[in-house]
Amino acid sequence: MKKGSTVVLELLSEDRVHGFNLPELGIRTDVTPGTPTRVTVTPGKTGTFPFHCDVFCGDGHDEMNGVVVVTE
Repeated sequence: MKKGSTVVLELLSEDRVHGFNLPELGIRTDVTPGTPTRVTVTPGKTGTFPFHCDVFCGDGHDEMNGVVVVTE
């Protein structure tokens, strides 16, 4: 994604409630099964920003993470 550009992230869960937490960009939401969760973000800085699931969801919870990359 590009710095200053508005993007809509669409998050989906197929099994249970998850939490999407991307603290460096000020994003935190629950992701409910069966209903897309849309989050609008306009990043004001560049970098590689980690996100993770912050609602304990069972086996594999510790591996539920990734990064969002924001470029110029």
